[in-house]
Amino acid sequence: MLLRDEEALNYLAGAMLLTFPWLGIVLGTWGFIWGALMLLAVFLVGRRRGLPITMLFLLIGYVAPVIVFGTTAFNVMSLVPAAGLLGVLGWHKQWAVRVTFFWSAALAAILGTIPTLSFMAQGFSAFAASDLINTTVQQYQASGLLAVMQQQGMSEVQVRDLLQQGIQIYTLILPSFAALVAFIEFGFVFYFVSIWLKEDQVRVPFTRWRLPWYAVWGVVLGIAFYLLGDQFSWTVLRVLGINLMVIYGAIALVLGTSVFVYLLKSPKIPRFLKFTLIIASFIYFFFSVVSLIMFGLFDLVFNFRRLPEES
Repeated sequence: MLLRDEEALNYLAGAMLLTFPWLGIVLGTWGFIWGALMLLAVFLVGRRRGLPITMLFLLIGYVAPVIVFGTTAFNVMSLVPAAGLLGVLGWHKQWAVRVTFFWSAALAAILGTIPTLSFMAQGFSAFAASDLINTTVQQYQASGLLAVMQQQGMSEVQVRDLLQQGIQIYTLILPSFAALVAFIEFGFVFYFVSIWLKEDQVRVPFTRWRLPWYAVWGVVLGIAFYLLGDQFSWTVLRVLGINLMVIYGAIALVLGTSVFVYLLKSPKIPRFLKFTLIIASFIYFFFSVVSLIMFGLFDLVFNFRRLPEES
């Protein structure tokens, strides 16, 4: 019975790769969950049938909607599931888990930003931005929030200026948000599949989460791109640098939290000191967040927990 269930699951995963891309367009269901299901299918087919078959199924699945709906299909479809092919390759080549995850998740983040590039090139039109600001101000007026702001000494003109700045910032860092969503989507499915398909391996606890040491070069590139773009007025490099730093800031926050929890579980640290650190992290929340980000970044280089490196 188990063998039959596995065989049925394999056929179902293959059918998902062939049909989900165009079904998602027809039904309007493309999104985080739809992409995660496709990514899961990539891992299942890849583990059972191999990389070439998986690539063929995925290629057919993506090409068919393009033939029917044209290139506009890429405005709806997510290419993040294609990053699972690199994860399958890493499994078959027996790469280290951290190495497989890092490069596959990085590819997923890159593919996740592709739909935002056309929006970045066009940006918000003046009419769209003005309409959005007017709608927001009207909502503030209806809820009474605008009156509260005016009592605090902020005029409606200042509120509109702040909203305009917010739109500009949103447009600037939109690719980083798309990359982080793709990164989370891939990480969630990768973690689930690693537990499901690798029962003989010990699950990596949160306190031992870590990326390869060379991941820190992404931060270095982000800072370098931003400084060069700002110095020579190269907008593309400047925006790329900002988005890289935003992405690494979020990732480093998770890794820094992993280091912090690891230290709290250490028997060498007195309980009173642990309790003091926890209370202080809530009182000085902003400082704690910055500290965790720095912990996560420097742990890539110094390996504070002395975890074994994987080549």
